[in-house]
Amino acid sequence: MTTTGYDQAQAFGGVIDVLEAIGARYAIWGGLAVVAYGEPRFTQDMDILLSPERFNVTMFVHRLQETHYHVDEIAVRNALNGLSGSFFNVIHLHYHIKTDFYVPQEPELQAMISERVYLPFDEMRRAAYVTPTSVVIAKLKAYENSQSTRHLDDIASIIRIQGKELDQSKLDIAAARLGLLGVWRALWQENLAP
Repeated sequence: MTTTGYDQAQAFGGVIDVLEAIGARYAIWGGLAVVAYGEPRFTQDMDILLSPERFNVTMFVHRLQETHYHVDEIAVRNALNGLSGSFFNVIHLHYHIKTDFYVPQEPELQAMISERVYLPFDEMRRAAYVTPTSVVIAKLKAYENSQSTRHLDDIASIIRIQGKELDQSKLDIAAARLGLLGVWRALWQENLAP
């Protein structure tokens, strides 16, 4: 394992340990979810959807700080209350590796947390992830907003690995609502193994 890979595993794993220890309702999405369901790729940070329900801010902040993370308690409280765009981040003080948290107000993102599944995170841990179908929907939305083909590459990777495990009808509906049905179907046909 490279030093960077080791550093990330340590930094991300510590955050997962705290979330699990305090009983947080969360789900990993973004690049690490793509890696979990698709082909390996590099990601610089970990993205987490976080539910504010019964979330113990004091314990979260204390446990992270005692394990060498920078976390701003006011930023966490603001995000949980729907302020500051509902975002905050946590940074490992030694490795300078960041975990971005988003506390969603949108019902579809809240549903992604509710539908989360537990998968192996590393050799020692399991962690909650959004479903592979949810990752594809999030990536379609990200593509709609940014037009970055990186998101399409991520979707193609997930199709190649997950294939028929994806909920194609749910994805058709989501893509149609985004005006991306043609893009989605082309990705599906090009990347689904025969």
